[in-house]
Amino acid sequence: MPPTLTINSPIVNLPPELFAKFCSYLSPNDLFKLSKVCRKFYCYLSAPNSFSTQQIWKKSRLTFMGHVWSPPPKGMNEKRYVELLITNLGCEICNISKHCKIYWAFGVRCCSECFNEKTVADIMDYPQELIDIMPFYNKYGDKYYWKEQLDLELNQYTSISHGRLSNLKSWLDDKKNIFDSRMKYAQTKQTSRSRFWLYHNFLTPRRDLRFLFRPIYSAYDCPPFPQS
Repeated sequence: MPPTLTINSPIVNLPPELFAKFCSYLSPNDLFKLSKVCRKFYCYLSAPNSFSTQQIWKKSRLTFMGHVWSPPPKGMNEKRYVELLITNLGCEICNISKHCKIYWAFGVRCCSECFNEKTVADIMDYPQELIDIMPFYNKYGDKYYWKEQLDLELNQYTSISHGRLSNLKSWLDDKKNIFDSRMKYAQTKQTSRSRFWLYHNFLTPRRDLRFLFRPIYSAYDCPPFPQS
């Protein structure tokens, strides 16, 4: 929710290009704090379709979160991407738990309790062609779906299915492309976490094996290669 405070200060009246220059020295955490100062700053830093706004967040990410080189997934802007990456903000569902995880398939950062509450594995009542385009998280061999996303897509599917068949096919094709892109991205991030765990829990004591995994390690946006 945007702040309602009005501030009478020269900095508030900075031209957009000077404001962007000022923001280039701020970390993502500082940018989030700045966006809460007043409505004008919030609008500057929260415009989802503004190229200059997204460049501010991108530059801050590359400068202060240097190990995250990969761009955001398809359909996600830079601000939202950075917001997900700051895991110390905790669960964005309950805003209580600090122990959380990013579920890239859903574009959500949440704790295990909220994950269990917000997802469902039994979706036999949904149309199969809708299930086939819905992102999921694989847990212990079961596919978990985000309930709110399921219901939203079901409403659209039901509405479109009452019209021309060609419209439904086009809609399903578009959703399938988004699904493929999102699941591929989620798999890449999961692979990155696995490589990171492998290195720090198995290869760290074996300096003679590090050189074999260095190219793979750096290819998945892992933090800088540890030095001993």
